[in-house]
Amino acid sequence: MRKVGVLLLMLCVLATPLLAASAYDNATRLAALLADTQGKASLSATSWKAIANEANATSNKLYASTKGKNHTAAKEARTHVREMHKCAMKGDADGAKSHAGMALPYVYQVIDATAPAKK
Repeated sequence: MRKVGVLLLMLCVLATPLLAASAYDNATRLAALLADTQGKASLSATSWKAIANEANATSNKLYASTKGKNHTAAKEARTHVREMHKCAMKGDADGAKSHAGMALPYVYQVIDATAPAKK
């Protein structure tokens, strides 16, 4: 029984890095969500809520996966995403769109800083 416990513990420790997404991955996902809201197309209240929920979760992951200057940029992005979420939940599409646009420069800053090195 003890061997099984040790084996499970080793498996969890080895698999954890595979499950954790990098700051770059989180930032690119968040940028895609936010940029999609900036077009001229009209989104329904249901769409705004779904996008806001996904963006909120992704901004939290981004914040958790950054350090230093990137952490500060991720914090600013998360603040605007939270405001976007509040607006979307109240049905204020213009406010949500505005805050999504305000979050984008901070997300792009994290993308630029964490992009994989080119060979």
